[in-house]
Amino acid sequence: MNTEFHIPVLLNKAVELLINPEIKEPVFADGTTGGGGYSKKICESCESLKLLVCFDKDLNALEFSRKKLEQYSQKIKFVNRNFADLKIVADELKLEKLSGLVLDLGLSNYQLTDEEGFSYLRETKLDMRADKSKMLAAAEILNSYDKENLIRIFRDFGEIGNEERLANAITGKRKSGKIETTFDLNGIIESEYRINSTALNKFLSKIYQAIRIEVNGELEDLKKVLEDSFELIENKGRLVVVSYHSLEDRIVKNFIKEKAFTPSVSKYGKKETGAVKKLKIITKKAHLPDWEEIKSNPKSRSAKLRAAEINE
Repeated sequence: MNTEFHIPVLLNKAVELLINPEIKEPVFADGTTGGGGYSKKICESCESLKLLVCFDKDLNALEFSRKKLEQYSQKIKFVNRNFADLKIVADELKLEKLSGLVLDLGLSNYQLTDEEGFSYLRETKLDMRADKSKMLAAAEILNSYDKENLIRIFRDFGEIGNEERLANAITGKRKSGKIETTFDLNGIIESEYRINSTALNKFLSKIYQAIRIEVNGELEDLKKVLEDSFELIENKGRLVVVSYHSLEDRIVKNFIKEKAFTPSVSKYGKKETGAVKKLKIITKKAHLPDWEEIKSNPKSRSAKLRAAEINE
């Protein structure tokens, strides 16, 4: 297994913003445990920690992080579940409230270097499933989706422009044989577009992103966990999200903005409104990695951190 499972991005800032010292014996959730980087920092930084619930769909991630966090095991509950199951897991653990949730939405180094389908740089089967118990893999999408659904994926999740051209190339190619590996897919794109290597890599990244989002239902899961966290996080508790592409960041930004909005009440109204649960925006603008972090971890360059606090 890759000894550098995942390099956590904006680690210090994310954990600093997550922990509100006003809350005693906090209960946190790390929705994307990965290699345990955030979780380890939380345990080190919060002496009064009561419980940390570590989610990950990937059993490899949980195996790695369980070993890494062994010294804190009495305060950690590992859960092999999708973070979209946050409310279900909270009910199972009899947790009425959380003190905060942190999400790092990026791919782990391990997924890119050791698992199948996530990277266009290695020839592997077109899988891309973070949760291997799920049925839908990338190859099935490419070989069975009709043209309209392929267009939808590349338009909504890849924003590549002229999505019909790529959909036509894929549906045309599969008439002569199945698309089974990453290099099969790369070959279709290279033959169709014939662009220089720099532009090709950027284009491939968008296409792989689009297919991966469809395979794993990433955007719908993100919307769900944000809504559920708003219900579960206690007063003064915090939500911290690190995203890596515009689709994710737009969802997070709009969610925080929407929940921070307080409807105006007419001064002539007869009824006084009670306290309204809302979010207080902590990061007025997204927090970005500095040049030193980008230099040491180039994958961090697209990261954006947003944070908010429950205010009742």
